Amino acid sequence: MLKQAFFKTILLLVPFYLLSIAVLAQEKYWLEFNPDNLSVKKNDIQLLKDSLKKQFPEDLTFHYQSKWNPVVSISTKEENVSSLTEYVFVKSITVQKELQPLSIKPLTPIEYSYALEQIKAHYITDSMGLSGKGVKIGVIDGGFMDADAEPSLQHLIGNKQIKFFQDYLLKGNNDPFYGKRMAGDDHGTQVLKMIAGSDNGTSIKYGMAENAEFYLARTDHGIRERRIEEEYWVAAIELFYEMGIRLVNSSLGYTDGYDKRKENHSRKEVDGKSSMITKTAQLATEKGMLIVSAAGNDGHNNWGILSLPSDAKDVLTVGAARYDDWSKIYYSSIGPQKLDYIKPDVVCFAANGTSFSAPVITGLAACIWEYDTTLSNIEVMNIIKSGSHLAENPNNHIGYGVPDSEKIVSILNQEKPKSIFKSINTDQDYIELEIPNGIEIVIIFHKE
Repeated sequence: MLKQAFFKTILLLVPFYLLSIAVLAQEKYWLEFNPDNLSVKKNDIQLLKDSLKKQFPEDLTFHYQSKWNPVVSISTKEENVSSLTEYVFVKSITVQKELQPLSIKPLTPIEYSYALEQIKAHYITDSMGLSGKGVKIGVIDGGFMDADAEPSLQHLIGNKQIKFFQDYLLKGNNDPFYGKRMAGDDHGTQVLKMIAGSDNGTSIKYGMAENAEFYLARTDHGIRERRIEEEYWVAAIELFYEMGIRLVNSSLGYTDGYDKRKENHSRKEVDGKSSMITKTAQLATEKGMLIVSAAGNDGHNNWGILSLPSDAKDVLTVGAARYDDWSKIYYSSIGPQKLDYIKPDVVCFAANGTSFSAPVITGLAACIWEYDTTLSNIEVMNIIKSGSHLAENPNNHIGYGVPDSEKIVSILNQEKPKSIFKSINTDQDYIELEIPNGIEIVIIFHKE
């Protein structure tokens, strides 16, 4: 009986094993449809998907379809790629890449507070009493393990300020604080701390937006060497937009260095328009979202330049600066010279990765939006850049420099320029105008 049972077990396991091999033979790709195709123009992509599925019934699986781009995530065998690209309605097929948290090692408690001191955050949090209240912040990261046990985040838990959680990796998991210590699943917890952390026990403030509301998305596994799909990042951004979230922190990025060379991005892709996550990030900004993205930690190696999607033109890209002289920290990635705009946008202190400089600026942006909810995402970004110490002379190492909250307060307190438009019809050779008090500049033009 024992032999018979064992034999049945083997019979059951063999087909499962063969199935696993078949699944593993498939790889993840982005399939981009030709935007000039009539079905694509009519937004009838399902028709095209059905057509492809008939041709590849066993070897093609569709996953996430972007709501903003004419692209869909697929799994297929590598040998099918060339055949798929022959269809006139298929524009391109590219390998999906792996994102990774942009941190080097955990910060010490004292290092957390250096950044707020550097940007003079007290001018906004103390003098103006701003704390991000009423602002919704989306955080896309690798995990928020034990955030409920972190002393500096107890107010978020007690006040129920964490409003939403989506786990793209572990389907069905509704616990944002679950994770494994060795997997780096607490990276997002440290990011949250830099946005909103405040420890009553030590009286140390770590982030500026302690009264904001938070919407969390886990899209990345901290340190595991396996492919983590870009589609999760894209899906999270599109979902946050639907939920009315205008401010998002992303301390994830992609460069190169993975085992499969074909999964690496190339430096030439860092152009603000090539990668799928960069395209999505830029589209998000055009829809009114402010995406705060870590610049990357490759400033000291062969890659050297920004990680993706921080190359998107209207993303607020944040690098890292030294605390003492405000120069670029050795690891902070620089902007490619080929870009016709300045990147990174700003910098602030972060000893252990741009993962921890970006959330500081996210907290700052939340306070600015709390002060004036009518500001656009671009206006908030420009206020931060204009209030930075190199505003007049930016460069591709530290952008517009370190934000100065004192300057930003001055910008926010400035009265908006008073503008008066008056049309004058006359056949005289000269006219006399009475200029109201408070008008400093008068522009007169003659319309032919």
